[in-house]
Amino acid sequence: MARLSLLRSIAVAVMTAVAMAVMCPEITAQKKPKGYTDPYQGYSEDVFMDMDFEPNLATPIVPLKVKGALAKRVRATAESLRRKAMVDLMRDDEVIVVTVPTDQLFMPNDTLLSDQAEAALAPLPGLMKDPMMYKVVLAMHTDDTGSELYRDELSSSRLNSVYDWFMTCMDRGILSEQLIIIPFSMGGFMPLVDNDTRAHRSENRRLEVYLVPGPKLIDMAWEDVK
Repeated sequence: MARLSLLRSIAVAVMTAVAMAVMCPEITAQKKPKGYTDPYQGYSEDVFMDMDFEPNLATPIVPLKVKGALAKRVRATAESLRRKAMVDLMRDDEVIVVTVPTDQLFMPNDTLLSDQAEAALAPLPGLMKDPMMYKVVLAMHTDDTGSELYRDELSSSRLNSVYDWFMTCMDRGILSEQLIIIPFSMGGFMPLVDNDTRAHRSENRRLEVYLVPGPKLIDMAWEDVK
């Protein structure tokens, strides 16, 4: 993404390195549990930006020993979020998926966030206050209306608008610049249902926000099984 400047990447890398040492002292200051691997190792925006969509959803990998403990925490968070948003779970209940219909974000065929977009996105920043709890993956989808080129351009432009909204949250101090956000423009690829009715096309027009467990959440799961 054009907004990801070299300066910001360097700043994020430095702040992440500091976070490795101070954000989860319970694990770093004590003897490592058997089977423990450092979840902060390789946790880098540059690394994830070079990954495709599916590998991004699959990493970081949660160690087998703490899968149950981490999934329990994730399920509790997802349950609290269901009062405010459309929520699902994937990857054995390790990843939260928040779906926002793009009809709540944009006017038809428009690429600028509408007046009601703020309310639709409002439940998300609260989950991202601690930048080491989750890696955020954004996926913007369209229906099958128009040419493939049109769908790709619409998806990309809308994705940029949402990504810029998160960057503005960082500029305002609502979110930390350490938060890793990886954006993907999906176009008409991966529809939820056939585009055979108006209702189905509306269902396919969506923003998906994936909250993938970050290093701090993994370390918290290690604490749970001690």
